Amino acid sequence: MSPLIWTEFRPDLGKFDEFQHFESAGGGRVLQSLYRGPEVPIRLIMTADGGEWSELSLPDGFHVADLSSDADASIDITGDRWVAFGWDVTRDPHENVGREVWFSDDHGSSWTEATLEVPQRSEPLPPYAIEESAVLEALASGDRLIVVARTTTRLNLEALLTDRGLVPAGKDLLNWTPSRNGFTLTFAELPPADEPVRRGRDRWRLQELEMSSEDLGLSTRQHELLRRRQETAIRIYAGDGPSLPLAAEYERWAYKVIGAVSAEGIVLATQGEWEALLTSTDGLAWAEEPLGSVELWATGGGKGALWAAGRTRKGMRIDRIRYQDGQVTVALKEDVKNLSSFTAGQAGVVVAGLTGRSAKEEPGLMRTRVRKAGRTYTHGGHGDYRADELWVGWSTDGDTFRWQPASEAFGVDPRRRISVTLAVGKDFLLAEVSDFGIRPKIPRDTDIGFNPNPADGWLPAAVPRHWFIARVG
Repeated sequence: MSPLIWTEFRPDLGKFDEFQHFESAGGGRVLQSLYRGPEVPIRLIMTADGGEWSELSLPDGFHVADLSSDADASIDITGDRWVAFGWDVTRDPHENVGREVWFSDDHGSSWTEATLEVPQRSEPLPPYAIEESAVLEALASGDRLIVVARTTTRLNLEALLTDRGLVPAGKDLLNWTPSRNGFTLTFAELPPADEPVRRGRDRWRLQELEMSSEDLGLSTRQHELLRRRQETAIRIYAGDGPSLPLAAEYERWAYKVIGAVSAEGIVLATQGEWEALLTSTDGLAWAEEPLGSVELWATGGGKGALWAAGRTRKGMRIDRIRYQDGQVTVALKEDVKNLSSFTAGQAGVVVAGLTGRSAKEEPGLMRTRVRKAGRTYTHGGHGDYRADELWVGWSTDGDTFRWQPASEAFGVDPRRRISVTLAVGKDFLLAEVSDFGIRPKIPRDTDIGFNPNPADGWLPAAVPRHWFIARVG
């Protein structure tokens, strides 16, 4: 596999100049977004060649499922049927507790809202019980829609106490824990704003009360919900739409579910108290197996695979997860402690990682070609690289990785602190390089976490950004 040749260019975004946040997407495309707060519909633009950008038509009022301005768009545009999930900011949020799911069979020209066939309860919820749901993942396997939702049932204890006059005057419920005779309820009163701040528990003016189920007036079902704090189920819905029947249900809790589809089948990965791989050929019947340790995911609908990163004692481990062969370690980059970018798409998987101490030269890294201002430069490799060097790794399928020092890949003075954001298209890679300038070297024993920003929080007033593209043959 030949080394990448990165060519610097200046994008002509025109009216899309305010869009930002590279993101690998399905169908060989790369997205950028325009985020103006959680109450304004998000806008997306896409490119299929890295140069020409067009706006992606979305459902009316659509917002992604994550409020973060740099969150990946919750949209699958890999195949002929596109799927999006999030919520409609034009609707009253009280009318739609769950998140909406839409699908399109004409590349976004029109969208149809899907309906989840939520199973009926064997008995109604008791008073003060609340059921909340959120879609965690939605994708298409051919014409079949696969939607994963988390449903949580809990008791609104604060409302119950207020209605029954059991809240001490001037205090708010802070927490509760089960006890031998019922529950220990902790109430708190914050001091006035003009009062000097006190340290420790006295600052909150805590008060603990022991209350039995009889004191609280709980039914058997209410008592059970309160002791468990919440009951959670992960449900998988599958069908051709717009109505989607329940296909599988797991009484587990997960904060994240991510999926990929190939011709052989579907794979879902869950993270939280429940960490597992779920596989299916049709979305209707599912098998479960354990998921190994994962800290970061690379997404983008690349070749039906999920890519997972985790730290080992020596460096960074990259796993490929596919329906046909499960979770397989495909790369181990020694000394890399932090990833500033990790993404995948049709052209493969690409990663930018920061070393925690000097990294030895690896085979195949001796010569790197960089194209700038119409000229090609060839850099020779060095025996040792300085501490905290940024590396870029790339592979078409995970079987073979090629690594380059980012300073050489992008023609940057190695003394300068840079961060790199990457995206993968059909036959190209994009890189946005931010230059934070020259600063003192971080001590060798400094722990580096999974954070793309400079480790010490130092930022210049203005951060120059440069765009690069690499063609994949």
